[in-house]
Amino acid sequence: MDRNTIIGFVLMGAVLVLFTWLGRPSEEQLAEQQRYNDSIAAVQQKKEAEATLIAETAPTTLPLTEMSDSALIAERMRVFGDLAQATSGTEETLTLENDSISISLSTKGGMIVSSELKKYKDYRGENVRLIREGEAEFNYTFITNTNRIINTKDLFFSPRRVDDKTIRMSLITENGRELAFVYRLTDRYRVNVQVENKGFEQVIASNAFYLDGQIKLPIYQNEKSRKTESNYSGLAYEHSSGDVEKLNTGKDVKEDISGSVKWIAFRDMFFSTIVYSDLGLESVSLNSKLNSDENHLKMLESKFVLPLGKTGEAQPMLTMYLGPNDYSLLKSIDADMGRDTQFAKIVDMGDWFRFINIWLVIPVFNFLETMFSNYGLIIFLLTLFIKLLLSPFTYKSFIAQAKMRVLRPQVEEINKKYPGDDNMMQRQRATMELYKRAGASSLGGCLPMLLQMPFLIAMYQYFPTSINLRGESFLWASDLSTYDDIIHLPFEIPFIGSHISLFCLLMTITQVIYMKISQANQPDAPGMQAMKLMPYMMSIMLFVFLNQNASGLSYYYLLSMLISIAQTGVFRLAINEKKLLAQMEENKKKPMKKSKFMQRLEEMQKQQMELQKQQKRK
Repeated sequence: MDRNTIIGFVLMGAVLVLFTWLGRPSEEQLAEQQRYNDSIAAVQQKKEAEATLIAETAPTTLPLTEMSDSALIAERMRVFGDLAQATSGTEETLTLENDSISISLSTKGGMIVSSELKKYKDYRGENVRLIREGEAEFNYTFITNTNRIINTKDLFFSPRRVDDKTIRMSLITENGRELAFVYRLTDRYRVNVQVENKGFEQVIASNAFYLDGQIKLPIYQNEKSRKTESNYSGLAYEHSSGDVEKLNTGKDVKEDISGSVKWIAFRDMFFSTIVYSDLGLESVSLNSKLNSDENHLKMLESKFVLPLGKTGEAQPMLTMYLGPNDYSLLKSIDADMGRDTQFAKIVDMGDWFRFINIWLVIPVFNFLETMFSNYGLIIFLLTLFIKLLLSPFTYKSFIAQAKMRVLRPQVEEINKKYPGDDNMMQRQRATMELYKRAGASSLGGCLPMLLQMPFLIAMYQYFPTSINLRGESFLWASDLSTYDDIIHLPFEIPFIGSHISLFCLLMTITQVIYMKISQANQPDAPGMQAMKLMPYMMSIMLFVFLNQNASGLSYYYLLSMLISIAQTGVFRLAINEKKLLAQMEENKKKPMKKSKFMQRLEEMQKQQMELQKQQKRK
């Protein structure tokens, strides 16, 4: 074997070793694969346990209701083993509360059975209840070392009130082994649930040492507009990578999530129940179903795996938030927890222009709240602030319109000089030449107006879900977070509803007036007659979009239009049109170098004109 062959084999071996090393799975991938294998084994074991349970509970003996006490005890011992004593008891309800929330815990299942917010009312005038007894379900399932499936919702826990903010719910076996959930109300809307294990690894199967969690929460109608509330209600979660995802709210959705999840949120339009685990939630599946009955909007369900630690090891701690979708409050909780959580992202404020709401609108709104209690005045001052902030762009847009207005007689002369469709290219060329030499542009007012659009969109996304406006009244609107149905119709109009919102109607009328004023500044041109219908078409579209939306949003747009009309009057007084025209006449005298783009454009126009002449000859 010669030297080159040996070198070749060595290099091939080195490449093989290198690719093997680069392609090896990471520790995270190995851990993920191990979790997957464990979950497969656990699912198989659970199926076997279910089959065993069905066989063991088959009616080969008398029904439980007809058994003697001793036979009943023996039967429970046979089915539930060491947990038999927890299958009987008297259900009790214990309460944790403060000035903001009241939470009830039941000894049956050891879980929260109701939560009531004391400072918020639903559209019927009752306290908002996120969890209602008998309708929600919190349950943990585990497999025992005797291959039995146990549901905590079927067992009775031993309660102990540690203090006025803490309750301990314990599941105790006959041998003294204990699985406990310690509930502590830490602040206005937050409950910490510490899991404690004392020897329960002797009860739960060693290869399935975790709890299978199941949460079912109906979303109740709390707002006047059922359709709008449903559009903002659904499930959300934060992946371990930090990505926050929201499930589609307009249809039934089922999703299985790979990897670990930090928290799961059961969202309503203005309120949420969030479940967070410091050790993460594994094998999460989410299910959202639309509900058509009178009081419920949706049924939200989540299943997950909660890893446990053995006695003496770190145990999971759940944090439950049951409160309003208040961005500032949720942001402070994120900072307080210090674990890179992003609860605040459940608040719907758009995606592209969310930063405007976060960095500008909310701080200004919160500042104004510290000074004024009238939310109509707060919205007015917020609108005025934003309009003043954008006034430089508005002024530039108006200057561009003023230039077009003073050039209007000259444009009309060009239209008379080149009438009809046959002279369209010449007419356009002459008009563009006029604008260029005078220093005007038909598109000069577009860019400043486009820069204002993000603010209009940001407001559209902020007002409907602003908890600050919920329940706040102004003039005839009893609640600025929903529509002000001042006029009720005996029938329903598609996309509009069975009512007329007065703020929306006033906004629409003001929109027509403003657009007609703006249109009056533009020169007439052949083929532009259809543009005169634009104010009416756009106003009708806005009315359709906003009639069922928050009255606070329509009020904001109304104020914005009125301020724009006032700005138009002020700018007209401030701009000397004669001086502006004289300046543009001076601009015409200056020699202007044509840009390459304009040269190409003129060349194309010449070719087009030649083509038209040739067609006429034929």
